[in-house]
Amino acid sequence: MMLASHISPLIGVPLDLVISCLLAEFFGYWLHRLLHSDKIPLLSRGHLIHHFLIYGPGQPMRRDHYHDATADRFSAGNIGLEWLIPSAAILAMLWTIMFFLRVPLLFQCIALATLIVWPIITFSYLHDRMHLSDFWMARNPFFRRWFLAARRLHDIHHHALNDDGRMVSNFGIGLFLFDRLFRTISIRHRHFNRRGFAAARRRYGLLANDSDASPSTDVSAYSRLAGGLTGGLTGGLK
Repeated sequence: MMLASHISPLIGVPLDLVISCLLAEFFGYWLHRLLHSDKIPLLSRGHLIHHFLIYGPGQPMRRDHYHDATADRFSAGNIGLEWLIPSAAILAMLWTIMFFLRVPLLFQCIALATLIVWPIITFSYLHDRMHLSDFWMARNPFFRRWFLAARRLHDIHHHALNDDGRMVSNFGIGLFLFDRLFRTISIRHRHFNRRGFAAARRRYGLLANDSDASPSTDVSAYSRLAGGLTGGLTGGLK
């Protein structure tokens, strides 16, 4: 249990950073899967505003500015409660484990800082820029190839629906290590699944009528859906 206290900072700090980044990717991957699973419908509902009302299958993936899915509801920046609440629980769990394992305070601070900063960079900053028409990484010769490849995989994540209307592939953002490990990687675009799209919009109340299953940029239901999420979460936290 006390092994960490005998590790030199020259080794411990880089090792701490690498492990923390991998943990952040691991938990980010599984949290993203959770939000698409409907295991906790209230959380899934908030995330799928982004997927079915703003950047849905058949809709443009890139615009001049990012369209935020957290307007008119509580968020930290543009990170909604569907991400904040599980992330806070994960951080608390990991801190508790480090505390009982007597991990030195320096390594605890580095780990917690990395577990906060890395997801903000990847799952917030980088993710949002993948939906911009013009982003500097797409032009930079050093980042261009990696960024365009990652952006294409994220586009597939948005477009690929199964018959139940669920997105089941490419849950990573900049790195897709755990998609490959858990076999959720998809490298090819699929044909538009009209049946799945209709099922998803019907499940989340995004259809004007059951016969309308065409891709649409109509976000008239956005305020009602966002308001329902806000009320449900704040009510549950009281």
